[in-house]
Amino acid sequence: MESLRTLWPYLMLHKRQYVIGLSAIAIANAVNLLPAYFIRWTIDGLTGQVDGDPATPGLTLTVAGLYALGIIVAALIAGGFTLLMRRMIVVASRQSEYEVRRDIFAHLQTMDKAYYDRARTGDLMNRLTGDLGAVREMLGFGAWQIVNIVSGFVTAFAVMFSLSWQLTLIVIALIPVIVGILSYLAQQINVRHKAAQEQNSTIAAMAQENFSGARVVKGYAIEDREIANYREMNLELLRRNIALTKVDGPLRSFTTLLIGIAFGLILLVGGRLILYGGAGGAFTIGMLVQFLITVGRLTFPMMMIGWITGVTQRGLASWLRLRELLDSAAQIHDVPGRTDPTIRSLRGEVTFEHVTVKYGSATVLDDVNLHIPAGTFVGVTGPTGSGKTILMQLLTRSMDPSSGVVRIDGNDVRFIPLERLRDHISVVPQEPFLFSDTIANNIGFGIEARDLPVVPTGVTVVGLPPTPEIPQTPDPARIRNAARLAGLDGDIEGFPEGYETMLGERGVTLSGGQRQRTAIARAIVREPSILILDDSLSAVDTETERRILDGLREVSQGRTVILIAHRISTLRHADHIVVLDQGRVTEQGSHDELLAQGGHYAELERLQRLASDLDTDDEPVADPEAAADTLEDRLPLGAQEVKS
Repeated sequence: MESLRTLWPYLMLHKRQYVIGLSAIAIANAVNLLPAYFIRWTIDGLTGQVDGDPATPGLTLTVAGLYALGIIVAALIAGGFTLLMRRMIVVASRQSEYEVRRDIFAHLQTMDKAYYDRARTGDLMNRLTGDLGAVREMLGFGAWQIVNIVSGFVTAFAVMFSLSWQLTLIVIALIPVIVGILSYLAQQINVRHKAAQEQNSTIAAMAQENFSGARVVKGYAIEDREIANYREMNLELLRRNIALTKVDGPLRSFTTLLIGIAFGLILLVGGRLILYGGAGGAFTIGMLVQFLITVGRLTFPMMMIGWITGVTQRGLASWLRLRELLDSAAQIHDVPGRTDPTIRSLRGEVTFEHVTVKYGSATVLDDVNLHIPAGTFVGVTGPTGSGKTILMQLLTRSMDPSSGVVRIDGNDVRFIPLERLRDHISVVPQEPFLFSDTIANNIGFGIEARDLPVVPTGVTVVGLPPTPEIPQTPDPARIRNAARLAGLDGDIEGFPEGYETMLGERGVTLSGGQRQRTAIARAIVREPSILILDDSLSAVDTETERRILDGLREVSQGRTVILIAHRISTLRHADHIVVLDQGRVTEQGSHDELLAQGGHYAELERLQRLASDLDTDDEPVADPEAAADTLEDRLPLGAQEVKS
């Protein structure tokens, strides 16, 4: 009942369609009983048993023609109402499927980083396809058949009681047996279908990760192991589906058996009523034929009881899985009454006040105090795990601090509307994600179409105006300028199709450095107030790095740039450099000031210069940067913490 309660709002969006459609199927069921009535009078007319009185005239050709015409007209009327029902209910179920998918996708867009850290992509995809398909089938064919069964039984029993209450009681006696067994099987179907869908999600997640990581699988030559794992998962799905079939399959055979028993008993008792008469008077051959035809019309609904029970239980189980998505709540969100909607623009002044971040008992950031004036080019460095990325995630509110306050332009970021906050910040992550689209569209992905209306949720699609066309081609001039600033324009011009070159999934057709530069161009093209580059120059050579930094210098005019990096060649261009270690700010100042302090930064510069000299002298140093980073993590930090 809880499942139906939460699904009810979507059904009410199509109340008119369901009322018309379900009424039409009830009328069609009543009209479908008329041919049996005409057949009864035809048989009784031929046998002289119209009313049991031998003096009554038999059947004439004219009357037989009228009966035949009545059968044809009844079939046409029933067919028309059945067509109307399908146009109403099936269309409504498809529209409901669209509305649920739309609302779930819109809700998932509001979820935060913490949710997607836990969620599996394959599982989400399976819920939006397999589970949503099961719900649609329940709302369409399931709803239709439920009313078809109910109205069919009501009209049929009304007719059967008018013919013979004795024969009707035989049919009624079988119903409690059917209901009892079906109730048990329905419960088992629900449990086993949910287990099968969960395994489907596991398989989809494994396949998605395997396809995305195909290069890693092939690089380690573990295809056979992955095939074996996939085989085991599919065997488990096979076992669960067989378990479902064991309770779903017997329903049709069981119902057919009961119908056969009912026909046998009806022929036996009905024959006695014709031969010897009953308490209610004469019972004719035509009446027995009408009764059998009416019971025969119940055969399909009775067989469908089992099938529709399975459809309903599968649909309800799948709806519960979809409700888990709709009921999920983001930890990071705007709070009515706290969020200030009057904040429209941000200059880029950043302040961290006694910021501490804890994961359980582990402290990731410890009482960080830092001030970054608007328009400053700031470098951030420190050993792996020192909290550099966490610091930037606090700025974009991908997470909130355990204690302390992060401010932009003096405003607590928790008071700034999330959309407004992130509209003024561009982030280039350590591992950039590119879409299977053209290079131009990947660079222009963050350019928002301001005039597009918000897509409404929780409303019916019926009568909505058509969705306006979304511009697919970003401003070419802005795209080319961003590519130039990111040092990517030369590479793109060397591609056969230039900016219209299609990228493979996740941008696999580009090199690591090209992917990073594409992500940098995507961040630059938005012209943000704050630009964050999280170790996003690690895959480019020194000359390309110099060109990108020259572009960043041009971009940084009037905006705040925060550059996280390990290479001194990258950091030395910053106006101000911050060194983190074990979640604390241990050094900060300009490049020359930090070298003069002789702390971690100075030692890092010495190691990287040594590695560069060794490489120049053709010594066997395979990866100077990696060697320097490894040594960097082992350095003791003796410098005092510099307070902002």
